[in-house]
Amino acid sequence: MGTGKNGDFVVLAKVGGHSFHLEKSVKTCRTSEEAVEETLKSEYDNETDFYESIDLEIIEVIKGYETRKIIRIFASNGADCRSAVREFENGKTYVLTPTLSKYSLSDMPNEKETDFFLWSCSETSIEYRDNKVYGLVKGKSNSKKPIEYDYNKLLRKIT
Repeated sequence: MGTGKNGDFVVLAKVGGHSFHLEKSVKTCRTSEEAVEETLKSEYDNETDFYESIDLEIIEVIKGYETRKIIRIFASNGADCRSAVREFENGKTYVLTPTLSKYSLSDMPNEKETDFFLWSCSETSIEYRDNKVYGLVKGKSNSKKPIEYDYNKLLRKIT
């Protein structure tokens, strides 16, 4: 996870839930089905765009500084180099290198400058369980390989 080594902010965090934000409204929905239903109610003849976010409970700040216990990461449709958050499962724990939303190339509905996003052009997350990390990491050959790695060794590499 080279991004962690070069990143300013790295956290160990647990996914607390997903939210869906309607593009033309301030409403936030808890499921994608609810977001589609709400969009169709109010914008029947228009696009049904909505964007997803995840709430993270910070377990440990590995690198950088953050006082909040809960942070929100926003995703997009990928056109602006933001990573999707759909693959993050509720209740699972990850090592992540989020970037403050104020540095984003775009704004999502309900997003604040103090929220975060993940770049899609680099490795910004890896799953954590039982003091190990698991995931796909780019190797020296530039292809991604599945790994299982000791969490404490990862900490030494990125801090």
